[in-house]
Amino acid sequence: MIAQRSTRPGVGMATFLGVCLALPGMTLAKAGFPEEHPGGRFVERPAPILIVHDTIKNFPKWSRAEPCEIPPVWRKKFPGPDRFVAVLNGAAYCDQETGLVWETSPASGSFDWTGAINHCATREVGARKGWSLPKREQLASLVDTNSGLCTGGGLCVPDGHPFQNVQSASYWSATTTSGTPTFAWLVNFFFGSVLVSHLDGNGLAWCTRADQSYGWQNLAAMK
Repeated sequence: MIAQRSTRPGVGMATFLGVCLALPGMTLAKAGFPEEHPGGRFVERPAPILIVHDTIKNFPKWSRAEPCEIPPVWRKKFPGPDRFVAVLNGAAYCDQETGLVWETSPASGSFDWTGAINHCATREVGARKGWSLPKREQLASLVDTNSGLCTGGGLCVPDGHPFQNVQSASYWSATTTSGTPTFAWLVNFFFGSVLVSHLDGNGLAWCTRADQSYGWQNLAAMK
């Protein structure tokens, strides 16, 4: 339920709020107020509105949402087993720290940069299209050089991660180097490092979904 401010003079905002908040299941989410014109009339300001959420009629309420159906928690670190949530019947996992969805088992073959871009663009995982090669910072978000796996000589990824077929090698990102577009960034999951290579070089591809192009709002539909 969304209630907008009245533009009629004489309508009291306090009275309106009191009526709304007195109704069962109604909670105030955001308030905006009218602007008084010098001539005594109230006129609309473009952005502020009054939004009332009806929790009885199943309007969105984040406290009821399941993991990865809410915006990522940027300020919080999750342990590996809790950080990743299965979607698409286990064909992919959502990272609760970033909101990104990663395929469970990346392809084992190597590509040049253009081949990696095309591979993810045409990839189908869990009966879903819409995958893409991740940006440099997105791919690097999977690196954990402090994990027991990494310090023990294994992959530099979070302990307890659910992924399969991840290799001790370099994976392409979609990000090219500034000023030198014939080179692109890769992430090496053995050293936990970020490096560059010519676009004609070889690298692996780990595809992602639900980034800025898709949004965390669509994750519920992927379950």
